[in-house]
Amino acid sequence: MGRMRHPARGPAIARALVAGLAIATAVVSAQAPSTGARLVAVDGDHRDGTARFRIDAPGARDVRVMVDTMSAGEAKPMTRDADGLWTGTLGPLVPDYYAVAFITDGVFRTAGYVHVTGPTPEAWDPRPVPHGTVHEHWYDSRTLGLLRAVRVYTPPGYEGGDATYPVLYLLHGSGGTEASWEQDGLANVILDNLIASGAAKPMVVVMPFGHTEPSPRAGVMPSFAGRDTAAFTRELVDEIMPMVETAYRIRRTPDARAIAGFSMGGNQARLIGLGRMDLFHWIGTFSGTVGVRAREVTPEAIEDVYGPVLADAEATNATLRLLWFAVGSEETRLVEQHRVLRRVLDDHQIRHVFVTETGGHTWHVWRRNLRDFVTRLF
Repeated sequence: MGRMRHPARGPAIARALVAGLAIATAVVSAQAPSTGARLVAVDGDHRDGTARFRIDAPGARDVRVMVDTMSAGEAKPMTRDADGLWTGTLGPLVPDYYAVAFITDGVFRTAGYVHVTGPTPEAWDPRPVPHGTVHEHWYDSRTLGLLRAVRVYTPPGYEGGDATYPVLYLLHGSGGTEASWEQDGLANVILDNLIASGAAKPMVVVMPFGHTEPSPRAGVMPSFAGRDTAAFTRELVDEIMPMVETAYRIRRTPDARAIAGFSMGGNQARLIGLGRMDLFHWIGTFSGTVGVRAREVTPEAIEDVYGPVLADAEATNATLRLLWFAVGSEETRLVEQHRVLRRVLDDHQIRHVFVTETGGHTWHVWRRNLRDFVTRLF
């Protein structure tokens, strides 16, 4: 078995300062690198969705605060008191986790996350429910000749029982890692909560590294440019799946296997899932790019890639339990690509589900996509 890690109590950003935040009052502490600016606290008034920020920067002339749904130009100016303590308020914000940044005299600094809660708990809000465990496995990839890692979520009660479970292979986007769905997507928190409420069935979730490069903590920082889908598919099918199916009590039937991902991982999930319907009967994409060999996503290009799936609609519909696509309402290019994809699927009478979530190409959309997708599985 791999190294066991305790369930996350909140998210993290690998290249940002991590904030520890409570439900009623969130406190962040971080030291700015040059001017001595120090983030003192974030006080969240969760009745109205606002967050009040305080930063100690007596030498600064201008301090602004923003979250990841804002552009730098929308960063809100903060007010300085006589002691050099700057304060500012953002909101109202939709309940969620937001990456926070400060701009101090023109210098941009990330400062972790702020957690905004509302009157009704969200799926990603930590709750006092039974928790699963995230395991970390390192392996030498024969396919790629590289040291790689995969993370595996096991549901609450797994260690103390002997039941077998269905499995979801959950893929990240470009620039992400095998840790992205845990650290930024809060996948384990979402699964814990949905399983506890009965909204999702207990399942194992496997989170591999989707770039065909060494894992980030293997000693050489990857470029995140490796996107060999064919090689990644071989590694997933020939190495990762046998490894986790040997190490964990996972059901080995296609009806008990799902594959999903966001952005780059969404394209991988669609290509792998539809290309190997003998292995996967549940397929989901969240803001998944529609990768085709042509430069433009046209009906002809889609038919060229997915010809076997489209050729026999009766067989495809009888095999797949769920073909689920989601995009953010502000993702204009992806919305148009999916419009073409859906038209082709409709023309060939392939059953599918398409949903639009308010927002752009962000974790705010993908956390909600995961919440809605897993409740449909198995």
